[in-house]
Amino acid sequence: MGAERLGVEYVRRDDGAALLRVSGRLEHATAAVLEGVLQAIAPEPAHVVIDLTAVDHIDSHGLAVLLEAEGSARRRDATVEVIGIQESLVARRSPLDQTD
Repeated sequence: MGAERLGVEYVRRDDGAALLRVSGRLEHATAAVLEGVLQAIAPEPAHVVIDLTAVDHIDSHGLAVLLEAEGSARRRDATVEVIGIQESLVARRSPLDQTD
């Protein structure tokens, strides 16, 4: 197994929203990176956009970070918007879902 990497680029948009461009694999070994960035910026922006266009894999740990970000935003009366989810991630089915 190779080294898993996750990149997170932070951009403050003109409208005050935070844009996080995430790249790599959002999984157990890397989810803490995104979680840390989200916690660091949490007190300020009322709107966070998480762009997953360059993410090629998401596991349950990555999904948990995204769900916690949304829940945390709600508690602060803020919003989180997730964009750019690759079709290959959405269309992937579990072997348990397959019927023969």
